[in-house]
Amino acid sequence: MTMRWEDKAQALAQSWFTDQEAKKQVSETLSRFDLDESAIEGEAIRRSSSDLELLDRILTSLESRRNKALACVAEYRASLAHQLRESADRIIDGKGVLRLEHPSSKGPTAA
Repeated sequence: MTMRWEDKAQALAQSWFTDQEAKKQVSETLSRFDLDESAIEGEAIRRSSSDLELLDRILTSLESRRNKALACVAEYRASLAHQLRESADRIIDGKGVLRLEHPSSKGPTAA
């Protein structure tokens, strides 16, 4: 049983990555049509362009989500810093802080 030309082409394409003889055969076939290995790359990109476009959209979306998350973190940090500064200032000024009385400062206790 002989292999169909599609099967031969598939086998040659697979072995192109590992077999120098297959690579030479592909290069010779391409050169008959005034092409080189960049034609293979071009065809691979053309065939996968819809997948590449989808990946690009996904990456763009993820970058946008990351940037929004980082902006939220920055906003939270700024708000927390502001709250901590205000709390520290109140503590330093003695405002809004519960004061504990020393037990000896209370009046006489009933006996």
